[in-house]
Amino acid sequence: MSQRNLLGGTVVFAVALGLILVGAAVAPYAFQLGGSAPADTENAAKQAFDADELVATPGPESGDVTMDSNAEPKTVLIDVGHENDVSESDMQPLVDALVANGHQVKYLTREDAQRDFNGSLRGADAFVVVNPEQPYTGDQLAGLRSFEDAGGRVALLGDPQSAGTTSVLGLITVSVSSGTTGGDAGLTSDYGVSFGSSSLYNMHDYYLNYENVYATPEGETALTEGVDEVVFRDAAPLSVSADSVSPALVSGGETRVESIRKTGPYTVAAQSETVVAIGDADFLAPESAYEADNEVLVGNLADFLVSGDKEAGAPASATPESGGEPGSAPGQGTAPTPA
Repeated sequence: MSQRNLLGGTVVFAVALGLILVGAAVAPYAFQLGGSAPADTENAAKQAFDADELVATPGPESGDVTMDSNAEPKTVLIDVGHENDVSESDMQPLVDALVANGHQVKYLTREDAQRDFNGSLRGADAFVVVNPEQPYTGDQLAGLRSFEDAGGRVALLGDPQSAGTTSVLGLITVSVSSGTTGGDAGLTSDYGVSFGSSSLYNMHDYYLNYENVYATPEGETALTEGVDEVVFRDAAPLSVSADSVSPALVSGGETRVESIRKTGPYTVAAQSETVVAIGDADFLAPESAYEADNEVLVGNLADFLVSGDKEAGAPASATPESGGEPGSAPGQGTAPTPA
């Protein structure tokens, strides 16, 4: 290429660059003299720089799960025998805290549940149910009620997106949000707690994304001692209808239910003397257990599970004459008479 052509190309490039720089410098003054910024530019700027929009402030992710209880060694039985949508690793912070404080953790397998459900409960002081997807039999439900009546501690944790949670837990203590009940309605009325089937979300105050809602203590319960604020990643609302059950954790006032978009504070955890119900299970997982005050909540749950005083020998074994099958809870017949 000739030197003349090279110089010509350089001049053209320099002129173009100069026009670009002049345009960039003049544009702000043009807007000030009566022009207006494009709507998309204004919206982007507002989203990027409006401090009122920056509400997703992560809480601290540190701490240890500790227990305050000095209870004698107890046995906590965790149900994994009803196709529960939870893995053992999902509950590791809770399990580690219990074991570190001298308590024993066992898992109810499917074989155990089918062979001798009552026998498994009889050897435990607390029973933890998380997201079951296989229904409990009527005999198993009767055995669980006898276990709780004898002072055994029961923790029920359910995620709203688990279809099995609303239907199976409905057999134990709850009804789905539509008002229908499953199984024995007497068990529902006994505890007076119902789980909603839709997720909560909050577009105004949340942790990392709007589906991670904050919850704060409501009243004074052992479950929330030392808790200022917790994070639930997929929470279901609870309804409390019995005087014996107290709301324990409530979401913020701008929280909505996904299915109906209704705004309000919602109960997400409740407690009675022997039963805890929590509309979330993810807070137990290692990746969530140390967000905000979640580790305090996990420790309080561990304390609750071992602070009961269950009567020995409950629930009693059933016999064919009692209306149930061997190894199951008593049915509608007469309870067996001790020899």
